[in-house]
Amino acid sequence: MTDVERQFPIGVYKGVQKAARGFAVVCLVLFILNTFVLSTIITDPITLDTMSIMMSVFMGVFGLIAIAMAVNTFVVRKKVTDAMTSGSAVEVVGPAYRSSAAGKVQAWTVGPISMMPTREMLGLLQEGMPTRVLCVPSLKAAIAVNNVGLRNGARVMLPPNLEAMAMPMGMVGYPTAGQAPSAPFAAYGPPATQAQSFQAEGTEEIPPPPTD
Repeated sequence: MTDVERQFPIGVYKGVQKAARGFAVVCLVLFILNTFVLSTIITDPITLDTMSIMMSVFMGVFGLIAIAMAVNTFVVRKKVTDAMTSGSAVEVVGPAYRSSAAGKVQAWTVGPISMMPTREMLGLLQEGMPTRVLCVPSLKAAIAVNNVGLRNGARVMLPPNLEAMAMPMGMVGYPTAGQAPSAPFAAYGPPATQAQSFQAEGTEEIPPPPTD
């Protein structure tokens, strides 16, 4: 993964973290309003009790959401850490076709994966044309289409054994003797054709004359 592509997993974690902080701030504001502000603004005890109960319900709901988002940040952080540690991704190669997802939502299918269309993908995909999609399986996200990086990425649906289906491709240089070729990422696509080695035909040796 390049430095630009590494920024996407970091952005995913920061987005979840900001959402959790936002719900925590909302709960704090509701607590301040319920404790210090309502009693000074509302003088009717019945109305005050009603508003206080409503504020308490909202605080409970938003508090549970904030807890769930906080737990989700730990899960996302582990996935991002794994993706950053491995530094690899899976590139899916194949023709792009439109398909139906949930209801009337149109999705793009490339090989074994399906992507939800985004504004960033406009003009990058064409029906029936060969397409390259760079995915991070642990995040279930596409970060590049046809070698064009996606700032916000795209959610993808992929099989659980996508990494096992992939094969090393994109050799960086010629390997030395006894060393396997290195690849920056794995790709899913038709098996690469291997060059067959042919043995050059040599001249037949003439047997020596028999000796008595």
